Amino acid sequence: MKNRMIKLTALLMSVLLLGTGCGASGGDTAGDTAVKEEGTKEKAVFADTQCPTSLDLADSWNSWYTSRYGITETLFKLDDTLTAQPFLAESCEMQDDTTWVIKLRDDVTFQNGNKMTAETVKKCWERTMEINARLNELLFIDSMQADGQTLTVKTTKAVPSFITSLSEPLTGIIDVEADGDIAEKPVGTGPFMPVSYEVKGTLEVEQYTDYWGGTPKLEGAVFHVIADANALAMAQQSGESDLSVSIPATSLELFEKDDAKYNVDGVAGSRGQVIFMNYDNEFIQDIHVRKAISMSIDKESYANVLNKGASVPASQLYPDFMAFGGSDGECIEYDLNGAKELLKEGGYSDSDGDGILDKDGKNISLRMVTYSTKAELPNFCEEMSSKLKEIGIDLQVEVYESVAEQQKSGDFDLMMISFTMTPTGDPGYFADIAFKTDGSSNYGHYSNTEVDALIDQLDSEFDQEKRTELTKQIQQKIIDDAGYIVVGHSKYIYVMGSSLKGLKTNPSEYYLLDAEVYIQK
Repeated sequence: MKNRMIKLTALLMSVLLLGTGCGASGGDTAGDTAVKEEGTKEKAVFADTQCPTSLDLADSWNSWYTSRYGITETLFKLDDTLTAQPFLAESCEMQDDTTWVIKLRDDVTFQNGNKMTAETVKKCWERTMEINARLNELLFIDSMQADGQTLTVKTTKAVPSFITSLSEPLTGIIDVEADGDIAEKPVGTGPFMPVSYEVKGTLEVEQYTDYWGGTPKLEGAVFHVIADANALAMAQQSGESDLSVSIPATSLELFEKDDAKYNVDGVAGSRGQVIFMNYDNEFIQDIHVRKAISMSIDKESYANVLNKGASVPASQLYPDFMAFGGSDGECIEYDLNGAKELLKEGGYSDSDGDGILDKDGKNISLRMVTYSTKAELPNFCEEMSSKLKEIGIDLQVEVYESVAEQQKSGDFDLMMISFTMTPTGDPGYFADIAFKTDGSSNYGHYSNTEVDALIDQLDSEFDQEKRTELTKQIQQKIIDDAGYIVVGHSKYIYVMGSSLKGLKTNPSEYYLLDAEVYIQK
């Protein structure tokens, strides 16, 4: 461990001298035999640019991280085809349109040795519902009844996606009556227990030896947050990390060409580079402006040139490769001249010759916010600013470490974020939280009564073909309205040292460390 910290300090100092703002990382040399002190436990070192605000799975999106860290688990789990399979539950059956009967495994214990029962699941979900409205946008729970290992859930309406939603990490199970602070040391059912966590710094976990799925192969793991994507790549190259998430596309070729030392594993997913528009802004309220902004984006170039092929361009909103995707619908094409004509039709002109179009004495000047931990986002925004300038729109780009405050306050005109749109393979998830008028992630307050009505139909439709058709209709309505822009969909990629084994990427992005991961000596 001492050697690893010396190497880490040297790396950190070099990055700071270069002005990159690197976070800390440390680990055994990937592909080489590290010098270990006697008695040192076998641990893997992971690095990412992003992290949770705490380890409380009920708060914000923290559950995605506690799931990846092997701390918390869900009743169902997604396979490689995004099909939900029983996990902590043995089964889930629909008794009628609003009643679901869940049979839990009888051999699952929490990391304090307490047994997971229907009552513990019920108490966990009750707590999560009080903290995070998103849970009821997934399950729409009206009431729950616990009896031994059977949990009966009554919903407020028909929920066709109920079973798939049981794989969303927010539905994860912890012992809410356990001693200690849930935000620092939650007691889950997973193969690894948290030891310590420094927000935006380092998380350490250790194996839970009585894990229901068998003793984990690793004795523990360390997760480092390295906000600077270039520093993240440097840490992987130097061997300080065994695995890195969010390696920038510009650095991938460094690892792909050395397959003896590295394993680059990636799959296409549904993480969209989504542009939210703030409908409180008078210019955004004008469809001429919204469409002109869309027409200024060359999605093919963004994906293949700016992002070096690490994403695929979006035709409409949902990923083209999914049945309900936008590959066969009408879309807004890249057309700068057409955008200029559209703005002219809307009554905009450059009356003072400053190069910026105006109307009623006001220039079209907008603020776009994004964050740095997804390396492609600032690049995309700067390219947008350049192209919009050509059509007479002033776009000022502001890059933050996080835009959580802007999401809450609405302090933006445009906001580009990376958002997983169909993590469970079901389109209703993103429609409910982002497209619907009162959705918890509808940051720009988009509202379309026709879209809302179609989403309500989607939320109660069990037939898969009809769900696909409804989703296509929702998508087309929003495109016709120029309501949202999805630039492309990222490929989900891990860069691993060749000695790290037992791990494979999943398109849902919910999983990373589990009991089967180990380091080959």
